[in-house]
Formats: sequence, C-alpha cells, structure tokens
Amino acid sequence: MDKFEEIGKRLEEELARLRKFVDEEVAPATEKRTAQVLREASEKLSEAARKLEARVAARGSQASTDAKS
Repeated sequence: MDKFEEIGKRLEEELARLRKFVDEEVAPATEKRTAQVLREASEKLSEAARKLEARVAARGSQASTDAKS
C-alpha cells in the first residue's frame, strides 16, 4: 500500500510542477505572441478598410464625373 501512496504523492508533485511551469513559462509567452498576432491582424484590417474606402470614393467621384458629361 505504501507504494501506491508514494506513486500518488509523486504524481501530485509532478502535476504541481507542470502547472507551475505552464502558468509561469508557457502562458506569458503565449499571451505575448497572441497580442502580437492581434496587432498584426488589426493593422491588416485597417489597411483593407482604407483600400475599400478609397475604392468607394473613386467610384463616387467617377459617378459624379459621368453624371456631368
């Protein structure tokens, strides 16, 4: 019975170590990378919005020029 208790205690210790590693090492790095990816995506979405607005503006100015002709 002592062996099972030892195994259980060892597993609990290892799980605690793993949890600590994930909390202190993996999570912060993942969060930092996620923030970077979100910023990059935001920049690309802003650029796409500018291009769409430019197309709409170009069509609007062309439509008013065509209407005057």
